Amino acid sequence: MKVNPVLKKELVLGSRTIRFPIALMCYGLCMAGIALLIVFSSVNTTGTADLSDLTGIFLILAFLQMGLILLIIPVLTAGSIAGERERQTLDLLLTAPVSSFSVILGKLLSSMCNVLLYIFVSLPAMALAFLYGGIQWRYLLVFLVMVLATAFFCGAVSIWCAAQFKKTILSIIVSLLWEFVFFGGTLLAVIGVYGWRYLQWNKAVTAGTLSSTTTVSMGWMPAVLFLNPAVGFADAMRSTYTGGGLMYQILNGGTLGTVAQGMIRIAPHWSLVSFAVTVALGLLFLVLASRKLNTARKKDKFFQPTKKKRRGRA
Repeated sequence: MKVNPVLKKELVLGSRTIRFPIALMCYGLCMAGIALLIVFSSVNTTGTADLSDLTGIFLILAFLQMGLILLIIPVLTAGSIAGERERQTLDLLLTAPVSSFSVILGKLLSSMCNVLLYIFVSLPAMALAFLYGGIQWRYLLVFLVMVLATAFFCGAVSIWCAAQFKKTILSIIVSLLWEFVFFGGTLLAVIGVYGWRYLQWNKAVTAGTLSSTTTVSMGWMPAVLFLNPAVGFADAMRSTYTGGGLMYQILNGGTLGTVAQGMIRIAPHWSLVSFAVTVALGLLFLVLASRKLNTARKKDKFFQPTKKKRRGRA
């Protein structure tokens, strides 16, 4: 099996520094400290522990790691291409006999390998929920699949920003802004539309032009939340624990008013659809980043050999 040369280079260079092992150690100690704090908080006044409360260790650490990954991925990935420009090594990298997509993919996979190490370091702390909380191993599988899909998406967005800008700090800032658009902006959009339509509904009911038995109509507006990987992650974790998805409860229960019947049919499979949308968006950003890098390669004067003018015979 042929290994991506850019991925191999990044892994070799990353293993030579002491900063990453120290960061892993600090991360593992933080996860272990949080898990022990939850264990100590479950001990009652008689000195006995309620082991059923330890199921919360898995959920708390899962959502905490999701939040940390959203912050770690831009720092690890956004400076990949921009950092090559700042070190003036991008031209040398582009002269290698590899495609632009291989360069982008290698940079992204190296960041995801680091994310995997962060997740594996936290597994001993999460194992407390498996030993005493009655958590099944399929919960861990669902967690890994959704976290890796989210990390892939965030990494693709970050590396696309890195291909757009020449400064690392600017790439990181824009990557965080894009994350806010997908993770926070979609929620704010749905809540804002619901709030505006609720005000219109309330005015119509007060004026007597609409019956109070009707509800706010949202139609297909909640479908915007498919763009939010965090909603899909929360839906998957809840459906794994209780057997019922979070979005199905919200949409079928009328929390967001009346929605289209198609949304009710899709709601039980929300996490699966969200996973597919997240991966598809990640691939789209990867292709866009590859095209941007390929454009830079074509415009580089090194790749445009000058033609020698033939002198005419005297």
